[in-house]
Formats: sequence, C-alpha cells, structure tokens
Amino acid sequence: MLLNFKDYFRRIRRQIILNSYYTNRMKDGKSIHASLMDWIFVILAVALFFAITIYNSTKKIILSLVLTSILIGFFIITLILWKGRTRYRKIKDINEDIANKQIINEIAKYGNRDFLIYIKDLLEKYYNTNFFEYNSHINFIGQVNGEIYGVKCFKSSLENKVSLKDLEHYIEEMKNKKIEEGILVTNSSFTDEVKDETDYLLVDFVEIKKMLKETKEFPKKEEIEQLIIDKYRNRKGNIKERLSFYRKDKIYKFILLGIVLYLVSSFVSYPIYYKIMSFVSIAFGIIIGIYNLVHYIERNYIE
Repeated sequence: MLLNFKDYFRRIRRQIILNSYYTNRMKDGKSIHASLMDWIFVILAVALFFAITIYNSTKKIILSLVLTSILIGFFIITLILWKGRTRYRKIKDINEDIANKQIINEIAKYGNRDFLIYIKDLLEKYYNTNFFEYNSHINFIGQVNGEIYGVKCFKSSLENKVSLKDLEHYIEEMKNKKIEEGILVTNSSFTDEVKDETDYLLVDFVEIKKMLKETKEFPKKEEIEQLIIDKYRNRKGNIKERLSFYRKDKIYKFILLGIVLYLVSSFVSYPIYYKIMSFVSIAFGIIIGIYNLVHYIERNYIE
C-alpha cells in the first residue's frame, strides 16, 4: 500500500515537472504557476464584468451571482477545451524539437567511421537488406528491390550543404563500376544544384528523421519525457525556482484593480458591490504578497 502511494506520488511529481517544462517553453520562460495566475486574473475580470452587467439589468444580487457562476462555468470549460487542444499541438512540436536536437547531438558525437556505421544500420533496417563496405568513394553497396545501389555518406555541420563538387569522385566511381542507382546521405542538406542535376536518392537530415520514425528508432514520447525529467533533476536548486509562481506584477495588478474599483464605487449606482469586489481583489494581492515573502524567507534560510 505504501509502495503504491509512493509510485502515485512520483507520477504526480513527474507530471508537475513535465507540465512546468512545457508551460515554460510555450510561455517564453513563464512558469506554470505564473500562467495559472494569469488564468485567475482573466477569470476574475470576466466574472466581474458579467456580475456588474447582469446586476445592472436585474437589480438582484442573488440572481446576478447565480447567472454569473453559470456563465463563468461555461467560460472556464470552453477555455479549458480550447487551451487543451492548443497545448496538445504545442507539446507535440516541443517533443519533436527535443527529439531533433537529441538526434543532432548524437550524430555530432560520431566520428566519420561511426557515422558510416550508423547510416549503414539505418539503411539496412529501413530497406530490410544488407549493405557492404566498398571503397573510399562509394562507402557501401547493396541490393534494394533487385537493383544494386551505391551509397555515399557525408558528415558535416548543419550549415554546410553537400554540393556537386563533393560528388565528383563518387559520380566518377559509379560510372566506372557501372552502378546506375545511388543513395547520397548527409546529416545536413544538399544544394539546389545537387537536387536538380542528379537522379540519385537524396537522404538529408529530414529524410533521416523519416527513416528513424518508420524503423521505430526515433525518440519516443516516454524517452523525451525522461530527457526532460533528467535535465530538470540535473539542475541543482532549479525546482525551487520553477515552483516560485507569484511574480510581483501579479500582486500589483490585483491591488491596483482593487483600488480602481474602490475609487469608482463613489461614482456608480451600486457602491457596495464595487467595494466588495475591490476588497476581494486587494485581499488576493495581499495573500500572494504574503506567500512570496514566506517563500523568500524560507528559500534564503535554507540556502
């Protein structure tokens, strides 16, 4: 029972870390808690607008509160559904970006020999065939769909593109050996000249990714999430920074809103209602301020 509870707690903690990371990426550095505060502020502002509008029409406080609660409920549900779909798409894009960087970093660690072995294994899995080492100009040869293919690999930085000049010896050797079909592979990309003037199969970084996905070698969602967790844990003290969710601007916003509502209350037909909402807003800002102060004292005491 205790072990199950610990596993459940670990899963919750893991999900909190992941949500925090994704929110941080989506919101340009803003934490999940800061984003939550934005939500609360928006919902509070919308609720205030509904409440004032309905009360001005009905002149009944209870009815105004009930209708406002219903409208806010629909608003929150709609917001959650819309944000959920948008968040899901953005998380997929973030995971894709992490996987791309993981593959780039992995390939960057390879020397030329290791890169050749990496590509050879990938091609064999993708085409379900065997490739054999040949010579310095044609790295591998193998049979694909009954045709003999000559393979040439180019490892370089992502900024460098493979040009026709790079292919001179390969093309000459292919002609000498009378091999008509070829596969050119690079971890970067090819120039437009190569794309226009060669009939060989061109496998650049984008195509390498497609092959990895089809051969189930592309980083999976679980692996990407583990990378995020590991990166998070390797940053000492980072958890406290990510969980400090209340920024000063949120305190100022709630207190300023409360002051404005209180000042406006003297010029409207229903001053009590405005004063109540102003006290609620100011109280919320004070609570956030107290939390920040306690968190600051605790953090500095621990450090």
